[in-house]
Amino acid sequence: MESYTLERAVDWIHGARYQGQKNGLENTRALLKELGNPQESLKMVHVAGTNGKGSVCSMIERVLRECGYKTGLYTSPYLCEYAERVRIDGVPMEDEALLAVILRVKDAAEMLVERGICPTAFELGTAIAFLAFKEAGVDYAVIEVGIGGRLDSTNVITPCACAIAAIGIDHTKTLGNTIEEIASEKAGIIKPGIPVAIHPANGRVMHVFENAAAERGAHLDRVEMPEILSENARGAAFCFRGEEYSIGLPGRYQIENAALAIATLKLLGITDQKALHAGIEKAKWHCRLEWVKGVLIDGAHNPQGAQMLAEFLEKHVSGKRTLVVGMMHDKDISECVPHFSRVADRVIATQIDDPRAANAQELAEMFANAEAVPNVKAAIETALADDSTVIVCGSLYLAGEARAILCPGERLSL
Repeated sequence: MESYTLERAVDWIHGARYQGQKNGLENTRALLKELGNPQESLKMVHVAGTNGKGSVCSMIERVLRECGYKTGLYTSPYLCEYAERVRIDGVPMEDEALLAVILRVKDAAEMLVERGICPTAFELGTAIAFLAFKEAGVDYAVIEVGIGGRLDSTNVITPCACAIAAIGIDHTKTLGNTIEEIASEKAGIIKPGIPVAIHPANGRVMHVFENAAAERGAHLDRVEMPEILSENARGAAFCFRGEEYSIGLPGRYQIENAALAIATLKLLGITDQKALHAGIEKAKWHCRLEWVKGVLIDGAHNPQGAQMLAEFLEKHVSGKRTLVVGMMHDKDISECVPHFSRVADRVIATQIDDPRAANAQELAEMFANAEAVPNVKAAIETALADDSTVIVCGSLYLAGEARAILCPGERLSL
């Protein structure tokens, strides 16, 4: 067999981003069939949404772990290393084990290519996760939707329960231009007879989910807004359905995400209050309002995320603020800039090394008073030299690179 390193194997996956051809769910089904349909032996939770779905996944996974279950967690994108996408008991897979799974998927994919079926990078990643979770013998796998829901590669599964996080405007070229169209795509994960919990902020499109659930005979839990008891820059306490909880993830939206996670766990039949409390309090989700060596890193990359970041800063971070901002050119930059601007005393525009990255100088020109420092490391060093609170935002890819600069070599376990 040709010698392969993990780095080379990951490069092969990324190469499919430009060569693979999306064909509904057929590619994923064909690939999984070649692998013996590993997803069919797994108990899963499926989570869709525009904002917060990763956080909801991490909370659900952590509570399940607190219950004593062995867990798998599939999320995207990764921040520092590919293995973050496939976690076992909250830990990114070890290199040797991950490589072995990738090579098995590679062999299956190459057989499909010979038949004219070319899986995409995300389809490959989904198959890698399902195979890894089966071989690890996890009790529950928590699966985050990539984009949308109806035609997302993860939507080949029959989960035990579903959750739909907050819906906003994003990926309009793929999902539609209106909030209703986007909600309809997200509702595509609702399966016949499978219970689903809906985020409390989705009231304006609740009818979309209600209609989908009614058509498919699925019980729908309309999660209500929790009562906030206290809140600061590092976490909060809240009351939900008669129980008081503490959460270590900052941001008001995380309280709402926690309520959705709790409701989803109850749909699974999880009633251990000790585990629920401990899991919600211990849950981590990197680069979402995360304080790293005094720097606040947030992956806000769409108007809803930018607005939530701005509101958090206005409420909890006083004094001078310096924003290091980098975005992808295919995002709604013009709608994000006003939110970033209103909370920034100084803006440093930067860009990661990626073809999708917005040009730092062009990004700087969208702000009233910003400077361009294209190199991310130099941009962060420039910001830290100032006597202010430094906030890195605008892209999860930027967030991951910034975190690696601040904490080189750290593996992001949950």
